[in-house]
Amino acid sequence: MKEIGLQHIWAKQAFYPQNLQTESGKPIEIIYRGDWNHQNGPDFLHAAISIAGITLHGAIEIHTKSSDWFAHGHNTDPRYNQTILHVVFDNNKPCHLENGQSLECLSLRNRIDIGSIQENEAPTPLPCSPLLSLCTETIKNEQLEIALTKRIHEKTSRVLSLLQTHNGDWWYTGLEMILCAWLGKGNLSAAQLLAQHLHKSFIMRNRNPTTLMSYLFGQAGWLSDNNLLTDDYAIDLRDRYNYLRIKHQFEPCFPLWNNRQLRPSALPQIRLAQLSAWLSACNGDLQSFFSPAVESLEDWITHFTAEADNYWETHYCLGKTSAPHHYQNGKEHAIQVITNGLIPFLFAFGIETHKPKHSALAMELLSQLPPENNRIIREMGDLRIQNSSAKWSQAIIGQHHAYCNIKNCKHCGIGRHLLNLPFMGGSP
Repeated sequence: MKEIGLQHIWAKQAFYPQNLQTESGKPIEIIYRGDWNHQNGPDFLHAAISIAGITLHGAIEIHTKSSDWFAHGHNTDPRYNQTILHVVFDNNKPCHLENGQSLECLSLRNRIDIGSIQENEAPTPLPCSPLLSLCTETIKNEQLEIALTKRIHEKTSRVLSLLQTHNGDWWYTGLEMILCAWLGKGNLSAAQLLAQHLHKSFIMRNRNPTTLMSYLFGQAGWLSDNNLLTDDYAIDLRDRYNYLRIKHQFEPCFPLWNNRQLRPSALPQIRLAQLSAWLSACNGDLQSFFSPAVESLEDWITHFTAEADNYWETHYCLGKTSAPHHYQNGKEHAIQVITNGLIPFLFAFGIETHKPKHSALAMELLSQLPPENNRIIREMGDLRIQNSSAKWSQAIIGQHHAYCNIKNCKHCGIGRHLLNLPFMGGSP
């Protein structure tokens, strides 16, 4: 039995759902199973459940045996303190979080069989794979257009939800979108927490790149440990931030930054140093988002390309030297920021403020961006769709999330066509 099989079952909610109870006897309701996290950390993030009538939001961790919690070291890892439910096949040991809090457990032993776990250990192919040759390209393309629209709508809803969190301030919304895209999925939660501790007035007024970086690093909690600040550059950042902290009464946050399973060039400190250089270059006002002066993809790539201080040529993080390397974020990373930060923001801003040019620019950039190549795109290869741009990549990902992964075939244009074939029992 492999853990990946149990993860697939949880993702599909493919178990007997009635009268769920934790191992301690408390009734449980699954409101949202969470977003499958293929990065380091808990298996499913942003889940919502109700235990004994109390709604909880956080992460879900999956194991075949509950004792694996200790075998994998989660009991000493603060990142797993956000776990609200431990889902296992065999509950052979009670578990607790790093902070000492006991962890509720849901055992699926009597709700599934081992055979169903083993069937889900391999990546699940498209349910309609054997029949896809009977589906025309027109039907496929029409369905993918629907999936793309659905995915864009979901992303727009997230931006508008973020706007509501920031009390209608589009500047804060744009900054958080770029910050999260710049630091990447591996540090999404930390970037979201940092965004809540940044001050618009200070960023927009400040014109000194080093002072701005000391502010960002200080708010990120990296200038509080004197044992790590061993060179003149790091000490200068600390002294600058201490002055700012006293003068402006800044309070740093201490998010759990992730350095695992990341390439050195994607480590959070060098990424934030690059972002600091970018913010300094654009004066922190984000005017390019609200009144775009450029439309071509190459111009936007140039806009989001930033070079950190020379210090970062031999450092990926403060106080630790490395071999010389590029300290510019580069074209591939700029495209990532455009895809995950700029485009959703522009589309949502255009829709909400009745500025169709912004939404049109977002769709145009999506058509110009190169296609993505990730796990989901590869899993959906049986569709045989020409993945010629990021627009089609997003359509394929939308198809996976909204239809194929949850086997929502009856609402899928491709599925309805195949189910209505004469030999499938449908109408001729």
